[in-house]
Parts: sequence; C-alpha cells; structure tokens
Amino acid sequence: NSLNGNICIIASNGKIRLQGTDIELVALGNGGEKGNITITASENIKLESEKMYFDAKSLCKLASTGIVELAANTCLKMYSSVIRGVSDGVANKDSKVGGREFFIDSTLMQMLPFA
Repeated sequence: NSLNGNICIIASNGKIRLQGTDIELVALGNGGEKGNITITASENIKLESEKMYFDAKSLCKLASTGIVELAANTCLKMYSSVIRGVSDGVANKDSKVGGREFFIDSTLMQMLPFA
C-alpha cells in the first residue's frame, strides 16, 4: 500500500507472473491526464481467452505501419452509421467521395512519437 508514490516490481533477469482466479487492473484518474493503463513490449503482446470484449466510449483505434489482419471463421459482423474506405490512391488526388483528409490525418498520426 503506497499512499504517495510508486510501487515498482522489477525482475532484472526473470519473469514476473501474476496468477489468481481473477486479476483486475484498475486505473482511477480525473480528466485525460490520469487513469491510463499502458502495456509496452519490445517484441509481442499476445492475448488469449475464450471471449474478448472491448468497450470504448469515444474512440477505438487499431493501427499498424505494417499488416493488419481481421479474420472470423464463422461470422464477421460490422455495424456503423457510415462506413468509409480509403486507399493510398487519395494521396495525390481526392476520390469522388473524399478521403484525402483522412489519409493526411492518418499519415501525420504515424509520424508523431506518441501516436
């Protein structure tokens, strides 16, 4: 229990394993500055479970500078009030339905160090 400060668990040459019937990670904060959970790995992050739920109130973003694969062996459901798709073809000239602004925003986001 730390009332004012950090708690650090460091295994310089080994694994840290948390095991229990349930494990909860909760970050409480006010505003946009605090209340965040960050997971960083130098190689892979692998999630395995029977079911996975993601619930974001304002934004859910999946981005990669490489390949993104999305596969469902039985059924893939996707719903939105508007679905728009854009390719790199809009880099030089906007398409008839737009998309160049999205391309520019996405390209600039990849250049930012905190994106």
